[in-house]
Amino acid sequence: MPIPRNWSEELISEWLQLLGYLTEVGVPVGVGSGGGRKEADVVGAKISETGEEGRILQIYHVEVGALTGDYKRNVESLRKKFSRERTQEIVDRFKRRMGLIDQVEYEKVYVDIWPTTSKINKLMDHKEIKLEGIKVWTPEKLFQEVFRAMAAWVPTHKSKSGEATLLECWWMLKLLESLHDWKLLNIEIAD
Repeated sequence: MPIPRNWSEELISEWLQLLGYLTEVGVPVGVGSGGGRKEADVVGAKISETGEEGRILQIYHVEVGALTGDYKRNVESLRKKFSRERTQEIVDRFKRRMGLIDQVEYEKVYVDIWPTTSKINKLMDHKEIKLEGIKVWTPEKLFQEVFRAMAAWVPTHKSKSGEATLLECWWMLKLLESLHDWKLLNIEIAD
């Protein structure tokens, strides 16, 4: 199993696990023109059963990076990262693992680590990006989603003192929880 390449991939993987997803990082999605392997940064998958609709494979595909100042290049980069070929390869990978599936829901998110609001707003207004269902988030948006999930988490484990606590294996989430508990980080969840 590949190891996350950086803190943001690790945080996203742990956040998706907190939401109940099976996660993988560095998911193979083809071969590059120079022979190198193409990868999806972080993918989470889970099955939900809703009665009438049957077994739904829910996939959360998150790419992380730094967009450039070149708008056209950014649009092309997003289109490649979430291309039909790549997303279909991810769907097929998890269908093979999880058995019979009646329906697939696919969430596409790009987290721009060094964002400017105007750049993200312009991308989110792009017709093709909207049509493809690609969301572009700032780190602030990612952290808000992480904090929201942490606040809503119902633990299956409690500490020796009886307090609800996150699992020790979630290193990044435990760091945030500890910083909050030690009053070094004030977490405010935006609506």
